[in-house]
Amino acid sequence: MKNRNTEVRTFEHSIYEHPNLYSFVIRLFDCSIVCHLLLAVLCLLSCFSFGQTFPLDSVLSRIEKNNPALLSYANKINSATEMVNTAKQWNPAVTGFEIGKSANSYDFNTNTFEPMVFGEQWFPNGKRVRAKENYLKSFAPIKQNEYEYLKNILFAQAKEKYFERYVAEKKIQIIKNNIALMNKMIDLSEKQMGAGMGDLGSIYKMKARLADSQTMLLHEQNLANSLTAEMNSLMFSDLSQQFLLDTNNLIKNYKGVKFLSVKDSLEKKRSDIQKMNSEISSMKLNQTLASLQGKPTYGVRLEHTTSFGSSAMYDAMFQMSIPIFAKSKNWYKSEAKSMGFEISAMEQDKQAMLNMANNMVNVLLLALNTEYAETENYTKNVLPAYKKSFDANLLAYSQNTGDLMKVILALDDLQMGQMKYLEHLGILLKAQADYEKEMQIR
Repeated sequence: MKNRNTEVRTFEHSIYEHPNLYSFVIRLFDCSIVCHLLLAVLCLLSCFSFGQTFPLDSVLSRIEKNNPALLSYANKINSATEMVNTAKQWNPAVTGFEIGKSANSYDFNTNTFEPMVFGEQWFPNGKRVRAKENYLKSFAPIKQNEYEYLKNILFAQAKEKYFERYVAEKKIQIIKNNIALMNKMIDLSEKQMGAGMGDLGSIYKMKARLADSQTMLLHEQNLANSLTAEMNSLMFSDLSQQFLLDTNNLIKNYKGVKFLSVKDSLEKKRSDIQKMNSEISSMKLNQTLASLQGKPTYGVRLEHTTSFGSSAMYDAMFQMSIPIFAKSKNWYKSEAKSMGFEISAMEQDKQAMLNMANNMVNVLLLALNTEYAETENYTKNVLPAYKKSFDANLLAYSQNTGDLMKVILALDDLQMGQMKYLEHLGILLKAQADYEKEMQIR
């Protein structure tokens, strides 16, 4: 009995001498255990020290530099640019050989056959050449806008994975801290059981909580590893490559951003809308080209004929080709008119896209402002209250004035609050990534 009272007084003295909860709990352990823990931490840190730290901007730069889906657009743009040179190319000159008979009268009884060599060259219509050249020039801007659009999507995916891993790693740290606390509380309770105190049922309850937390830890660790592999895939790197996150300044402050009105336009910021503008311009140029299909084309033809028994002859002719059938003209007009309707539809689609984009930006700004307030409330009010409740219950239990079940419930509340805070943090970062995607902010 004397030894038990001495142990309790020493235990209480340690609490008041070291009010910090974590420092106090460490004092409960044997020095050899503390040394082993320190050694494990040092080993863990030494492993991490070999990993590189990738800031978010570095991840985005690697995607831009290495992702094959983006790199392919350099060739697509070059192809579209090279295609413009075909507009100025003439039709190839034609040469040939003919043999037959010719007569000034319809005398079919003669057997004179005359060989003839000819050459022919057609010249394109100047207006049609310029129209086709302008039309082909419109392809490269479309490909460039497609490149910017795809890059924006890949950047948004990378941000989401980066933020999700950041939240997962914070959960891992919280779970590890709670596991360490539960292990220490179990050891303390088992010591008290040895001294004739404590509740065996509560100890088993705590061990069940410990096993559940260890399962949660495995889940979050697996999630962090899979997110790392997905980011490596976006960067076109080795999927097993390990790197650390730069957690500085991940949360941007968009509190002062004004909501977009109906008159505001994202047209100059969004590559997908710029692509629609380029496609509309290209369609107008194609419409102009279609309307010029009825323009004449010109050519020259030279013929050399050798007549057996007489002198050779030649012909030099200037040629002009003009579509004359009414149906052909109607076909050109109908094609150009059809393109006009298509252009009007594309203009309306663009306005609908702008309206949808404006609405999405405003919704995301509302979500961001809400999550700013909720995460701030958790950090300033909710989590400190849960922490004080847990500390008070643990202190009462250590002084033999409380019971372990209350400590378990307080720890559950604290962990639930911490996880709830991280859920809101994840929602905030997801809304931030979506907002930057809509506004095309890197």
